[in-house]
Amino acid sequence: MTGKPSSRSAPLSRRALLQAAAGVGGAALIFEANGGSAVAAPKLSQKVVAYQDHPDGDKRCSKCAQFQPPSACKLVDGTISPDGYCRFFVPVGRA
Repeated sequence: MTGKPSSRSAPLSRRALLQAAAGVGGAALIFEANGGSAVAAPKLSQKVVAYQDHPDGDKRCSKCAQFQPPSACKLVDGTISPDGYCRFFVPVGRA
């Protein structure tokens, strides 16, 4: 040994690798939570959510937090009637 510094970098420790992975994962979660995703989540079919084009009592799409006027939904694919209903109904103000 000559006492010269080595030109090779020190091997990455398991702890440093796990800390880096946790940091990247946390950053990805924050990015997603802030709406930074460029990929839209796939919508569910009307059949899967038991969509119907008429209300269930007072529950109707136009009063749902997921409804996007004039005829769309954040969760359900296809044309949605404002008077429709599905099992994912969430009253406005509770989303």
